[in-house]
Amino acid sequence: MDTACALYDFHGDVNNGELTFIAGDVITITNKDVGEGWWEGQKADGTIGLLPETYVEVEQQNFLVTSTAKIEQSPAEIYTESVTNSAFLSDANVHTNEKTDDLTGFSQEFVIFQNDDSNLNPQPQSNSWQNSRRNTQEEDWSDEWDGSIAQPTAVVKTLSPTPSQASQEPVSPIKRTDRKATVKMGMNLFSPFTKTAAESFVLGESKSDLSGACHHKIVIAEDGPTWELTEQPFACTISDPVKESKFSGLKSFIAYRVMQSGTDNAVLRRFKHFDWLYEQLVRKFGVVISVPPLPDKQITGRYEEDFIEERRKQLELWINRISLHPVISPSEVLQHFIKSQDNEKAWKAGKRKAEKDEAVSGAFLNMIENPTEKLDLNLAEQLLDTQFKFTRSMDDACKQLIAHGIDQTKKCTGQYKRDFHKLGQIFTSLSDSFELDEREVSKPLTAAMKYTGDCYIAIGTLFSEQPKQDWYPFLGGLGEYKAVLSTFPNILGNQKSALDKNKEVRRLQLENKVSTEEMEAATSRTEKVSYAVQAEINHFQQFRVGDFASYTKKFLEQQIVFHQEVVKKLQDAVAGFDDLAA
Repeated sequence: MDTACALYDFHGDVNNGELTFIAGDVITITNKDVGEGWWEGQKADGTIGLLPETYVEVEQQNFLVTSTAKIEQSPAEIYTESVTNSAFLSDANVHTNEKTDDLTGFSQEFVIFQNDDSNLNPQPQSNSWQNSRRNTQEEDWSDEWDGSIAQPTAVVKTLSPTPSQASQEPVSPIKRTDRKATVKMGMNLFSPFTKTAAESFVLGESKSDLSGACHHKIVIAEDGPTWELTEQPFACTISDPVKESKFSGLKSFIAYRVMQSGTDNAVLRRFKHFDWLYEQLVRKFGVVISVPPLPDKQITGRYEEDFIEERRKQLELWINRISLHPVISPSEVLQHFIKSQDNEKAWKAGKRKAEKDEAVSGAFLNMIENPTEKLDLNLAEQLLDTQFKFTRSMDDACKQLIAHGIDQTKKCTGQYKRDFHKLGQIFTSLSDSFELDEREVSKPLTAAMKYTGDCYIAIGTLFSEQPKQDWYPFLGGLGEYKAVLSTFPNILGNQKSALDKNKEVRRLQLENKVSTEEMEAATSRTEKVSYAVQAEINHFQQFRVGDFASYTKKFLEQQIVFHQEVVKKLQDAVAGFDDLAA
């Protein structure tokens, strides 16, 4: 069974069998075949339940072992025994680094070791398996393209290196698109475990065929580096959710009508198609561009009208967020998603093309064109620290505001409504007692008291309905930005790892272990990563100013309308006592 680390907090619904966990929790994945983006897992305390797969990251054990009997040992223990028992590793190849993660604050120790005389050769998959897998994927997406895309399970066979393999470079037993098994620069002095795609790019490993690919230019604007706008971004509308079925009604799903603004080209898309689009966008752009996660998936209550409408709104916000990005907007994968008509052959062709795209992850950075101005990497690192602090601070503030907003909505629909209704009923009871006095002089007071009771009951009803006007839209905007902010630890972390790797290259150049040309090339690539991250931050800040001004203005306007209605009702109530007061 796989072990996963929680990336975000998740408060599950116990009635639906969902887990509750916080970021950093270690969860054992017991079943990945639940469906609809959910897995089953077990926490350390033994609690078993469902969890959204996008909230966790499966831990990869990608290190060398000297024998199959030592698979449970840590990398440090394995390395220590390898040095003791084997002659093909030398002390010159060993570096132990300890540092503190800037995002989590946890101390991490990395045992870095390099062996030029080792080789791990995984058994290649047979052609028959590949053909079978390809056919399976195509069948999954046929018949309205709603089948799930299962990921093949990698079977890794770890071999002990021998002196006979001296001339071969180590090859990772797990094939990844965002990292390489070894860093080859000069004398191959770097760790075989490149942490990030940005590090691979800095070391010149992220290469692909970019002939005919769309390049993205960064320009210097008034506020700093920004993405050049080559095409006018667009908006999309998502409407008319409809429940459809297949297999004679055995399988049901909701399809949404997606249409680009300014066109009459509408296509039907399921949530599964949005999920596929999200995965492709993250795979291609996620190194330096914010691709916010989709709304949470849900197993129960998927076909209830309120849930369907709320999901429609969230999906519309999500796709408009990405379609307004100057880099994502013209991308082939997004254009395919919003324009490919209900034609199975056309959809499959565009889908295969997107999944075979080589300019993804670190290789995407090759498509970026820097400004002509050189970037001061020391200043870039200082700015990065400021950006780390800003995103963390904003994330914390949004969390607090969301928590308070949720508390207020509960009070408005619960406690406040009950309190004002109770107050109104008390005044009504008082007026009922006054009715026992049938004298004419008493009747105006009785009527005024009854109206006051009705007034407070009406105010309680106003409180219960008010969150739909102010808090719900405001919380929707805050939730959207909370999702956007969740992408920046990875983006800023990529820039930090690129800057750190460049410092390592410079140190090795001073020790004459890499050439000046290699060092300058690594610095140039580090500048590209830093420019791209700064451009993305400026894009985020530009929209943040306008969005939060709009969110807060609408919230305050609705608060004013609400309180004016309350004041109006109280004024009407007090008018009934004007001629009665002594």
